[in-house]
Amino acid sequence: MKDFDLESLSREMPYRMPEHFMDNMTERVMSQIGKERKQHRERRIVALFASAASVAAVALLFLHPFGGGLDIPDYDSISQCASVDDLFQNMTADELGMYSMMSNYYGN
Repeated sequence: MKDFDLESLSREMPYRMPEHFMDNMTERVMSQIGKERKQHRERRIVALFASAASVAAVALLFLHPFGGGLDIPDYDSISQCASVDDLFQNMTADELGMYSMMSNYYGN
């Protein structure tokens, strides 16, 4: 590796600063800080609304899990039915699956 001779290097600045660059530096910095604070506040508001929407969606799923479109058979009426074979023949696949899950839950 080649060693550099420090005495041969130039001691001049490799760039030039524009004329009046530092004149209004404080105002520009404070303006940028104000913009960043406003953006931070807006992001917090968006995050708050997104969180509220997520909580509402989860609450809706827990309060109304099947959207009302699925007719869930009542476990008591199924177990007291006189003709269970007729009941099972008239059930849809979704209702049979729900009955299976309910019967596993109740331990029957």
